[in-house]
Amino acid sequence: MKEKYKKLLRLLAVLERSVVLVEGKRDKKALEELGCRRVITVSGRVRDVCESLEGEQGRVVIATDLDRSGNELARMAREELEAHSLGADSETRVLLARILKMRYFEDAKRRYDEFIEEVETSKIG
Repeated sequence: MKEKYKKLLRLLAVLERSVVLVEGKRDKKALEELGCRRVITVSGRVRDVCESLEGEQGRVVIATDLDRSGNELARMAREELEAHSLGADSETRVLLARILKMRYFEDAKRRYDEFIEEVETSKIG
């Protein structure tokens, strides 16, 4: 549990200092509640969003849902980001989803709170 917690903190640090691409408003709200400051919704506007990020330093985190449409959007975003010479990070989404046991990023804050409660409970017990 302790190792998962440390890994979660590292992933959240990556998200906090990165531009994060998500599918929709609820995903954006959930990640902002976790401290992400630069969250952009891309649904239907992948090319425009990626063009607007030209010159961005560092990698852009792709945090789309782990379902068929989210995976397809992640693939498209990666291709567009790379076409604009931007680094794309789609690994963080998979690692975060695995630790928080979620498929949909709109659940990120709730799953985070549940994880922290589990950590606190394991320290007590």
